[in-house]
Amino acid sequence: MRILIITGGSSSERKISLLSARGVKSALVANGHTVTVFDFKRGYAQLGAALKKCDMVFPVMHGKEGEDGTLYKFLRSAKKPYVGSDPKGAKVAFDKILFKKYCDAKGILTAPWKVIKNKQDVVRFGFPCVLKATYGGSSHEVALLHTEKDLASSRVKKILQLPCRWYVEALLRGTEITAGVLNGKALPIVEIVPPSAGWFDYKSKYSGKSKEVPFAPWVSSKIQKQAQALALRIHKGLRLGSYSRTDFIVQSGQLYILETNTPGGVGLTSESLLPKAAQAVGIGFERLIQQMLK
Repeated sequence: MRILIITGGSSSERKISLLSARGVKSALVANGHTVTVFDFKRGYAQLGAALKKCDMVFPVMHGKEGEDGTLYKFLRSAKKPYVGSDPKGAKVAFDKILFKKYCDAKGILTAPWKVIKNKQDVVRFGFPCVLKATYGGSSHEVALLHTEKDLASSRVKKILQLPCRWYVEALLRGTEITAGVLNGKALPIVEIVPPSAGWFDYKSKYSGKSKEVPFAPWVSSKIQKQAQALALRIHKGLRLGSYSRTDFIVQSGQLYILETNTPGGVGLTSESLLPKAAQAVGIGFERLIQQMLK
């Protein structure tokens, strides 16, 4: 087929989007497809023209532009098949406050949280906590706050200058795991072991310094099955398409959900979590991309 990869854009995750697109293009070409790469910075007008020359679209664009459902809605209106999710489901999963409300409504356990408007609201919520922008990814728009002094950091200043809403949630300490879903089936749980002196932030995710352990040998099978079931439940409930990935933290034997990544938010680089989970059950990268396409 003639496949158009949409990537790049202008979000804070542009660099990772381009890296993912490079791997996806290589896999698609290896599977016999003709591939064109479109940088979303060129805009919707030129995208419309590019769509006329392809059979299928494979968006590989992380961040707001590729994850909030707007691009999927445009592709639907153009009646062009694409690898991705339902536009409304994508919006709920990407908007972290909407997703928190979704989990609360469905009885899915998350860390205690509260929408905030300023630093004083954070102080009233209490420490330790995590400050997050409702739009963001790859841990860019996240700040760990252990005491009130941490509110003076440059990271907090940048987050509170973003043109979106913010919230805080209680800081959970435990074992972080992730559950991938591929074509309606759960992949093996992967345990994330960050560097000893840090957390699973942007640098850890893409530098190779963290460890990702398939089958999570230090997490009970009961918790693993719960995580897989929840990931599938959310995937189907939000109609997330070919694939998604849901992140959790296990604290004192209790499973808390952190977030769900739509196809637009799932990394497809050599260091990415879902490809590692697929590889653990014998699904190599080229086969993985072809299954997503089907």
